[in-house]
Amino acid sequence: MPEKFHLTGFMLYSPAPHTQLSWVYPPEKIRHPWHSIRYWEEIAQTLERGCFDMFFFADGWAGGGEVGTRYAIQFPTHDPVTLVSRLSGVTKHLGFAVTMSTSFYAPYMTARKLSTLDHITEGRIGWNVVNSLNTGEARNFGMEELLPHDERYDRADEYMEVCNQLWNSWEPDAVKMDMKNRIFADPDKVHRIDFKGKYFKCMGPLNVIPGPQRKPVIFQAGASPRGREFAVRHSECIFGVGGSAAGMKEFSDDIAARADAADRDPIKIIWGAQPIVAESESEARERQQEIIERIPIEAGLATMAGHFNLDLTKVDIDMPVSKLPQIDGTRGMLDIYTRDGADPTLKEIARSYLNLAAGNLVGTPEQVADVLQGLIEEGGGNGFQLTPAWYAPDYYRDIVDLLIPELQRRDCVRTSYRGQTLRDHLREF
Repeated sequence: MPEKFHLTGFMLYSPAPHTQLSWVYPPEKIRHPWHSIRYWEEIAQTLERGCFDMFFFADGWAGGGEVGTRYAIQFPTHDPVTLVSRLSGVTKHLGFAVTMSTSFYAPYMTARKLSTLDHITEGRIGWNVVNSLNTGEARNFGMEELLPHDERYDRADEYMEVCNQLWNSWEPDAVKMDMKNRIFADPDKVHRIDFKGKYFKCMGPLNVIPGPQRKPVIFQAGASPRGREFAVRHSECIFGVGGSAAGMKEFSDDIAARADAADRDPIKIIWGAQPIVAESESEARERQQEIIERIPIEAGLATMAGHFNLDLTKVDIDMPVSKLPQIDGTRGMLDIYTRDGADPTLKEIARSYLNLAAGNLVGTPEQVADVLQGLIEEGGGNGFQLTPAWYAPDYYRDIVDLLIPELQRRDCVRTSYRGQTLRDHLREF
């Protein structure tokens, strides 16, 4: 029997989520503009038709800069927390996960919003915990700089402690709704937390009653050693960077060893992927080439600059990446290019950075399914997070109409939902 794996859809509430210029599409084929609610409702309903576990939203707070604004490189970015409230109303089973930054949200606000969303979505909400990494984001919130990389995680550890105490500030049977005796809740079962730490103080209790899941499903994407430590300590599922089976195996083996050392149950790993599927291999390859060629080098460099938190206009792009100054941002995607001793230049990776379409998940449904199965068998992990390479409603429609039936035929993915909550979906297999 093949191993079943999870599938999630990746987006930002923006014109182009991951692959630069993925908003470029024949105008006559665009049914809804990206900022239209119909655009997002169609995606959510398509993902649910394909029995995806969830619809995941990354997020960001920075401005686009000259290049980012010109090409819409993860800019503009609207608020996905608000959007999910609407999308949960047009779906019944699909889970949702939102990114909320520990750098700018107060812990009480995060705990309150996510508990409220747990009620609104009927238990289908998750939280991707991030520490913001971009200096531009900090300056939008009145700060000159962010804390150093590892200290951001130290602060986030304490942040999670506050949130968990708030979610537990109501005992499971605290709410009575006793009409006869006119008692809404037992005050002896609702507790202040009186938290006092190095970074945070919070009195509590949370002013939202526990939702169906009590707390959201916790996701994380730390790739550095300190990030992996944080992810193993707090998350139920980790977003990993795909690439080669060897790189995936190194990551999944490391996470498994860390989880075992921490006496934790195995933690799910979902790999980033961008299949390009068509009826014929030649059609898929032609589409792949179009995607690669449309991305200017300056767009790739601007994306890297934002992720690395480095001003690459002052760096020689023909210099090997090993010579880059210290990266204070994220280096998960960069690690794909430097595995097995490789040392490419910034210029060499600019067109393919964040452009997973440049990989080998290209072809007919049978060919792509073969690769996905092989990656899980050889690299480990528990599934894939798919990100669109073109107009997202059509991209996901092609995935659901072409690839999903082939994966279902192989018994690799579910054919119907069994549980109700997002946590149910992730624990199903």
